[in-house]
Amino acid sequence: MYAQRTVSRLLCGIPGKYVSGIKTVVLTNAGGLSHDRRKQKTLSRKRKVLIRESRGLYHQKWQNEPAWIEVFVDNICQGWPSWLLRIPFLLDLAFADMVFHELGHHIQKTQVPEFKEREDVADKWSKRLSRHYFWRRYWYLMPLLFGLAFILKLFRRSKENKT
Repeated sequence: MYAQRTVSRLLCGIPGKYVSGIKTVVLTNAGGLSHDRRKQKTLSRKRKVLIRESRGLYHQKWQNEPAWIEVFVDNICQGWPSWLLRIPFLLDLAFADMVFHELGHHIQKTQVPEFKEREDVADKWSKRLSRHYFWRRYWYLMPLLFGLAFILKLFRRSKENKT
């Protein structure tokens, strides 16, 4: 229930031209995949990865079927304490990287083709769309986050100088 609202909020928070052509976003869990599907692999950065270990997949338009995105909610939430995922900003943060990454594959395929490593292009689009989304939605947190990032940077420098 929270995943559906979060993904919907993420997709509504970016320009519509990037989402056009995506028919659906399917929310599922990797634990519920069929036996055959759990054994299937996909290519990522020139190596094979089990689908059950991925956080999401982009399925391009094929045989008159529109493009769609598959989201594995359990793999995204893995490693996040459940109480942290009750905070909307952190919930958006947990899902944004994957959703915007898969959307980056769609943008590369349909609107802005780049002839580079496709995962690198999708990562670039993910950062770009995340920046756009978080600046528009959480503009009031940005000064705090910049201040925190500055303090962490100073802390790391002082720690490196001591060693």
